[in-house]
Amino acid sequence: MLCTETITFGKYKNGSLNEILKDRSYCSWLLKQDWFLSNYEYLYNRVKDYNPVDHFVKLEEKEYVSFLESYKYFRLIGLEDLKVELTEDEKKCYSFYVKTIEDLKNKIINNSNTDNKYNIKAPVKWLQSFEKETSLDRKVFKSFIDSYDLPNITYIVEDIKKEGGIEYKGAQSFLIAKKLSLEQESFWEKLLKKKYGELIGSQFQYENCIFDFINISTNTIYECKLGIKDWNEKQHSKYKVTLNKYKIIYLISYDCIINMEKSSIYTMNKEKYEANIKYSNFDKIIENFKIIGIEDLLESI
Repeated sequence: MLCTETITFGKYKNGSLNEILKDRSYCSWLLKQDWFLSNYEYLYNRVKDYNPVDHFVKLEEKEYVSFLESYKYFRLIGLEDLKVELTEDEKKCYSFYVKTIEDLKNKIINNSNTDNKYNIKAPVKWLQSFEKETSLDRKVFKSFIDSYDLPNITYIVEDIKKEGGIEYKGAQSFLIAKKLSLEQESFWEKLLKKKYGELIGSQFQYENCIFDFINISTNTIYECKLGIKDWNEKQHSKYKVTLNKYKIIYLISYDCIINMEKSSIYTMNKEKYEANIKYSNFDKIIENFKIIGIEDLLESI
């Protein structure tokens, strides 16, 4: 039955308000649309007033005497006391998130006798630790923190260092890499939708995997990589096990398509990939793939 929270438009038509609220970029876009305010005032107000971080941070009316007390992400609510309903995967993500930030807090405490107790380092290979501890892909963790506007661990470290007057450049590098990745995904999404239209789904989650793009009608998964060196063997194996009937096509940079099923590399820059293919981590799998020069990427995706 229809109700005030029924979604009757757009990408979440027939879905729930909760789905929209988790898509933070879509929420930002909706709030800029005049038709959303004029035609869906109730939903507009729900989206506008929603602050997902409030679910996770203790809001106490007290005066804090130190950074360790006042910093909001040192006041995270325990999993058992959360009032927001999380999926089982999200619970694993949040437990890891809380534990990692608590470890950062302990580093500050243990640094009390040093010149600058806020001079801490980000956890070593923390994303690999996440995958090992939870058996989830790191993209699941990224999707979780994005859904609730929680800052990445890298940003937490940056905030802590700023408190100590230390310029931290790690987050800047992360921002640049994220920007490049989003730009590349947008490039390929436009091409895929130009060829396949609404058959293309983006950021599709299945079990413990999140895929950049998927075409269910052709049983094809598309994964974007900024370069061949970014290919991940563990991730590739997990994809094959999870969706064994699907074929995987890698979209490399802005000029290369690697079709795993056809053992072929289609590229607009053949010389570049002929020269560099032997130096990548992809060696053992694609060393005998045929490199085919093309003029139009649409022909091969």
